[in-house]
Amino acid sequence: MEISFMNGSKDNQLIVLPHGDLDLYASVAFCNAILPQFNRSKNHLVLDLSATRYLDSSGVGTLIRLAQHAKTISGEVKLANLTGTPRKVLEMSNIIRLFHVYSNVKEALTSWE
Repeated sequence: MEISFMNGSKDNQLIVLPHGDLDLYASVAFCNAILPQFNRSKNHLVLDLSATRYLDSSGVGTLIRLAQHAKTISGEVKLANLTGTPRKVLEMSNIIRLFHVYSNVKEALTSWE
């Protein structure tokens, strides 16, 4: 899995774009790559899931871990471009209710304004 990081329109916003599958093989590395950058100064995280093809229970656990971490730093995780299998997995597991979901990254970023 490749991960792209971008800054949002405000200093405290971080956009993460994972490319590939967020599964057992990638979830630990994914979380370990994000956590050092997701901190008190960058506490608003948007996960752009447009390039995420697959999500399994390990990936779901990673999303939950990021949401829990957000609470410890007075932050928040928002999901953007959630479609296909990842959306179905989050809906079926009822985990989707833990997140604000937006149709695109711009909407997610402007929701903090």
